[in-house]
Amino acid sequence: MSFVRKPRPYSSGLPAVTASPVPAVKPSRVRREKRPRPAPAPAPRRPGSSWATAVTALAVLGTVLVTLVGAAGLVGQVSRDAQFLSAAAGVTDVVR
Repeated sequence: MSFVRKPRPYSSGLPAVTASPVPAVKPSRVRREKRPRPAPAPAPRRPGSSWATAVTALAVLGTVLVTLVGAAGLVGQVSRDAQFLSAAAGVTDVVR
């Protein structure tokens, strides 16, 4: 939208010399027949992006690593407890 003032075609302010314009007849609207729209074609299945595959692979590897570290820590804790129990049993045997 322009805010520049545009000159009017009859800017003199005098009445028009010619006869008043006849209003133009608007042509009647022609209705077009509605045709059914064709069904959209199914979108082709695109393969997943490579970065999504890489992120998923890293997440799986991280989960495996956390599980292995946790299992190793649990095994170490159980073996240490077993050593303390056997040492305590040996001490009680000596005391008797």
